Amino acid sequence: MQYDNNGKITYFPMLNEILNSFRKYDRGYGQIVLQCNTEDDAAGLPEYALKECGATAIEFKFGQSAKGTQPAVRIKSLKEALEKQAQGLIVHPDPSDSAVQEAYRKKSCSNFWSYNRLPMWTEENLLPRIERLRTMGLKNVYFKMAGFDRADLERVLKMAMAADVDMVTFDGAGGGSGYSPNKMMNEWGLPAICIESALVSICKRLEGEGRTIPAISITGGFTTEDQVYKALAIGAPYITAVGLCRATMAAAMVGEKIGKMLEANRQVPPHLKRYGETKEDLFIELSELKGLYGDVSNQFSTGAIGAYSYLKRVSFGLQHFAALNRKFNVNYIDQSDVIPLTRDAKDIINGSWFA
Repeated sequence: MQYDNNGKITYFPMLNEILNSFRKYDRGYGQIVLQCNTEDDAAGLPEYALKECGATAIEFKFGQSAKGTQPAVRIKSLKEALEKQAQGLIVHPDPSDSAVQEAYRKKSCSNFWSYNRLPMWTEENLLPRIERLRTMGLKNVYFKMAGFDRADLERVLKMAMAADVDMVTFDGAGGGSGYSPNKMMNEWGLPAICIESALVSICKRLEGEGRTIPAISITGGFTTEDQVYKALAIGAPYITAVGLCRATMAAAMVGEKIGKMLEANRQVPPHLKRYGETKEDLFIELSELKGLYGDVSNQFSTGAIGAYSYLKRVSFGLQHFAALNRKFNVNYIDQSDVIPLTRDAKDIINGSWFA
C-alpha cells in the first residue's frame, strides 16, 4: 500500500485482488462489502475503492466492533514509525522526538506502537459523507457497531434510518476474527444475545412511532446451527441474519491443513481416516462445487472448500430446526420456538434483561 504526502491511499493492489476473487465466481448472490473505520476514511480508502477498484458497498465501523476500542499495533523500526505518523496515525513514543530517535540509535528505545483514533462518527459528519460517496458510485451502505448501552443502540439505528442504510450489524462479545487477544474477543462488550434482547424492544417502540427499521444482523461467537436458530428466534422479527466469522475462518484453516497433508502424502488424522484418504472423500461438498463451477473447481484451495462445507452444514442444520418447528420460512421463526431454562434466559426473551 502506498500513500501520498497527505496520507491518502494511492496504491492498494490487494484490494482489487480481494474484490476480483469474489467477482470471478459471483453467481448473483451476496457481495463483498468493504469495511471502513475512521482511520480508513481519513486515508481516503472509500474514494480509492470506488474510483480505482469498482467497489459498490461499504460498511462503516463504529469502533473495533464488539470490543469498543481500537487496536494497538507494534511497529518494528523508526522509519516505519515515522511513516505511520506521517499518515496521521498516533504513534508512541513520538518517533519525531530527537531524544526518542537518539535512544533508538542506541537501541535503548521502547517499542513503537501505533494507535487508531476512537470513532468519531456523528450525524453531522457521517450522513453528508455517505451522500457524497453515493454521488461517486456507492450503492449499498452498512453500519457495524458493538453493544454499548441502549442509548447507543438506538442512536445508531436512528442514524441508519436517516442515512437510508441497507443493514446494521451489531457485534457482541464472543466476536472477532482472531486479530485481538482472546480475552478481549471473548469478554469485552455485551454478549450478542443480550444485545438482541435490547434491540427487539427498541425496534418495537421505534416501529410504533412510524419509523422504518433497516435490516439488522447479529454476530459475535456464533458457531453452530442451533445457536443461529436461537438468535433468529430471539431477535425476531427484526434480526433476520446471523454473521459467522471466526468459525468460518477456523473451518478454512482446518481445510487448508488437511489439503497440505494430502499434497505431502502424509497420513490423514485417525478421526478423519474413517471417511477416506482422498480429497474427494474428505471434502464431500467438492462434488457440488464441481456441479456449480465445472473443472475450475479443481483450482479451489481446500481452505475455501472447508469454509464452503462448514456454511453448508450450518444451512442444512438450520433448515432441519426450522422444519422441526414447522417454520417453513425464516419470517415465521419467533420467540415461541425457544424455551428459557434459566431466569436470565427468561429475562432476555422478555426483553427485560437490561431493566
